[in-house]
Amino acid sequence: MGADLLVHPAYVENTGTVLLEAIVAGLPVIATDICGYAPYIEQADAGRLIPAPFQQETFNAMLESMMTKLGYSDWSANGIAFAAVADIYDMPKLAADYICSE
Repeated sequence: MGADLLVHPAYVENTGTVLLEAIVAGLPVIATDICGYAPYIEQADAGRLIPAPFQQETFNAMLESMMTKLGYSDWSANGIAFAAVADIYDMPKLAADYICSE
């Protein structure tokens, strides 16, 4: 809760559950678009996605832009609002149900 921004420039990522954790906590996120849960950042308008293939210059510019907008953006409020209505909390149960049905 003391952070201003989650920086997650992964180049290989399975799901990125930490992205969801940040969104629901109201923490703006900058992450690569290859992360499994990256689309939620876009859906929630809770940060920005670094396009693949990763380019350091692009990341630097996006990070600097986000850092200058942190106090003025709606990313935190958007993430919290998204968390109130998104169907993201039943994933472990749905996975277990799917595995047990096979």
